[in-house]
Parts: sequence; structure tokens; C-alpha cells
Amino acid sequence: MKSKIKIMIAEDHALVRKALISLLKESRSIEVIDEADNGKELLHKLKVKLPDIVLMDYRMPVMDGREALQIIKAKHPEVKVIMMSVQDDNDLILDFVAKGANGFISKSANPELLFTAIARTNNEGHYFDPKLSQFMANGILNHKNRSEKLKKESLSDREISVLREICNGNTNKGISERLYISKSTVDFHKGNIYKKTNCRNVVDLVKYAFKHGIIHV
Repeated sequence: MKSKIKIMIAEDHALVRKALISLLKESRSIEVIDEADNGKELLHKLKVKLPDIVLMDYRMPVMDGREALQIIKAKHPEVKVIMMSVQDDNDLILDFVAKGANGFISKSANPELLFTAIARTNNEGHYFDPKLSQFMANGILNHKNRSEKLKKESLSDREISVLREICNGNTNKGISERLYISKSTVDFHKGNIYKKTNCRNVVDLVKYAFKHGIIHV
């Protein structure tokens, strides 16, 4: 039997936290293993047991989500973190991404989107929706003079097609179906793309694609 996705929730509003737990319990593939009402309490609980994914609010007392995120990524890099906030502006989301967040979801989102974010983050390592792509594009365009332009490597036409699909948030399965290639071929092309672009993660790939005109705002 497939193991459940273990979730730990950090949210300072008790009613919101309990509502999230109740919602997630509706899924047979998810298990909420613990909860915390601030970043400091969360870090303490992570010393005892580690989840697959932390679902964490941005604004919390004692220690907020931004600070907790950095510590989690430094001490427990294997734990994936999905940030939550009532805000969804460019700078905030870009900051989450820069600090290592694997995903972001607005508190105003449809509950079904939360299940999608968790599943995609668990399976693909990130949750990357079109809205976030737009935010990243805007952030790159507004701050492109702050960093040196990456040197463009030679990507094949197929690799460029795969890269575009990655930037659109498609899963390996989705890319396979859209491009009529096997999932193992998708993995092969992704490996080459990472090597040629010297990118470390999907966020780096999206930045690369925008900077080199492979995808556009």
C-alpha cells in the first residue's frame, strides 16, 4: 500500500489550523502528523519527527514563516515547504522562492488547489502554477540589472520544448503526453537541460528561460 504524505502544519490562528487539519483528513493519501502555532514551536517539533511537507503560514508570532523557512532548509533540506499567505504579491513570493520554498498557495485559494499543491510538491518537488510564473517574470524584468546575465548554452529544439513545458508547470507525465515522448525520455532531457544551463532547480530554470527569451511574459 502506498504510504501517506506526512504533513506538519504551522499556523497561528487556531480556527484556521483546525480547519486545515479537518480538510486534509478528507484525503486518504495525507496524514497530518503534528501542528504548531509559530515557527519556533515548529522547529522544536521537527527535532522529534520529520514530515514530508510542512504547510506554513507566513505571518506568525514568536518566529514568522520566513525565518522558519530558512532554518528548515538549512537543517532539514529534505523537508519540502509550502508557504501560505493572504498576500500574493510579486516580491513576497519571489522572496519565499529565493529562501527555498517548494511551493506557495494563497489562503484565498480553492481547497482543491491545496490538494494539488501538496500532491505536486510531494511528487515533483515543487508546486509551480502559472500565476507564480507571471510573478517571477515580473520580478526578473524589474530586477534584471541586479545580476549578471547567464551565459546561454546550446539547447536542442526538443530540450527547449521540454523547458517550456517545465516553466508552464507541467508534470513529467503531462510533458510526456503533450510532447508524445516517454517519461524516461523526459527525465533524460531534463538532466541535459540542468547540465547545460547550470541550473539547480525549477526556479533557476524559469529564470534562465525568461532571461534568454525561451518563454515570455
